[in-house]
Amino acid sequence: MGREVTKGGAVRSLRTRNTMAFPRELRRAIPELHAGRILELDSIAGEASNGPLPGRVVRLKLTVKETGRLDGEFVVAMDLQVDAARQLAATLTDLADKADKLVHLAAAGTALRPFLRTLGVD
Repeated sequence: MGREVTKGGAVRSLRTRNTMAFPRELRRAIPELHAGRILELDSIAGEASNGPLPGRVVRLKLTVKETGRLDGEFVVAMDLQVDAARQLAATLTDLADKADKLVHLAAAGTALRPFLRTLGVD
């Protein structure tokens, strides 16, 4: 995310840190000769919690699945402090807004063609 996502920058105990948990089965889905594997995000679910451990937290459950010929499905769990969840949401919203404003290259080429002709560029 680029910016600090924990208050005060202090190291916190595991119960209050922002964490991601990957299932062991995911390791077996990556062939030995490959550095990684691309999985498709299938669904996102979540809940807010405030218990003695870990306190106020936003829990996400990202379900990812194999693409192509393989058919495995894996759950990646993410626990975020409230401020980190808000920052992640703001970052995603900002990036989505920027993506919305981008002009598709094919559309830009079509729109700019008359202008480029006036400059002698085809």
